[in-house]
Amino acid sequence: MRIIKPRRCGYEPRRWRELATFGLAATISLGIACSGCGSSGSAGIGGEPGTAVIHQAGWSTPVKLGFNDDGWEDSPYLTRDGRTILFFYHPFPDLITKLDEVIASGIDGKIYISERPFTNKRIHPVSTPDPATECCPYISESGEFFYVSNLQTFELQRDVPEKIYIDGTRIDLGTGGEESNPHYCAARDELWFDCPGDQNICVLRDAGALNYTGTAEHAPAPINLEGTNNSQPFLTDDCKTMYFTSDRSTGERPEIFVTNRNSGGGWSEPRLFVSEPAGVGEISMTADGREMLFAQIFDRSGGGVGIDLYYAAKTD
Repeated sequence: MRIIKPRRCGYEPRRWRELATFGLAATISLGIACSGCGSSGSAGIGGEPGTAVIHQAGWSTPVKLGFNDDGWEDSPYLTRDGRTILFFYHPFPDLITKLDEVIASGIDGKIYISERPFTNKRIHPVSTPDPATECCPYISESGEFFYVSNLQTFELQRDVPEKIYIDGTRIDLGTGGEESNPHYCAARDELWFDCPGDQNICVLRDAGALNYTGTAEHAPAPINLEGTNNSQPFLTDDCKTMYFTSDRSTGERPEIFVTNRNSGGGWSEPRLFVSEPAGVGEISMTADGREMLFAQIFDRSGGGVGIDLYYAAKTD
């Protein structure tokens, strides 16, 4: 489920899952930052029932959202109030097994927006009209807009690692490679993200205090586990619960796990939260924890793979 990002200045594919016009004020005016908001409930959200299993009682059957089409929907972020979704979209239906066709198309994936009831989508201002690929949006409690872009490849006319951007400014966390899937947790001033290689989750502590510089470290065990792939962290606003994607149970197929921070700062043994035979990942939740999104892989009838976004809500 690593999104594949064509680069016309030389391109090397990623393994799985996977500005010219931008302003924070415009982002907030679109209704995508809401500190302390509660969710809007599941009323009006319909769709085809999915096959993923939520391994916790009290959740509705996941449904495929209406804005999914034959293209590639990925990297969802559900705003704290549940009113808006930001996500990665590429119109090409298969970004994994048909890579040559994707590159030949000359099209780059972009960040899109959908408002409740999530039946339509439109491109986000950060993705127009620059030539790069943007993905992996996240908005902090204070309204900072985090995302990932390979824009510098086009600015420098050479292939350079994609990096995290904050409100249009590129940051470099010193890993020497691609940094992706940012999640900033303000309660502990931590920036969590995918380390280069997409096999481990990294964390930069005192991130805001250091102006997003300093030395990032691998997240401690049992979040990262030797011999497995762990990525796509999502934390609750109190920074005490983390959801992330891992293949630790299957050896290949990604699933969503949950872990809790204990009083000593360590983490509990991760528990399986969402699974599906083809794979799931990239969870996002509202502030009250009563609504969630995730990405689900599927096998196409004519061969190849696709991915769509699914929604579920608390039923109690």
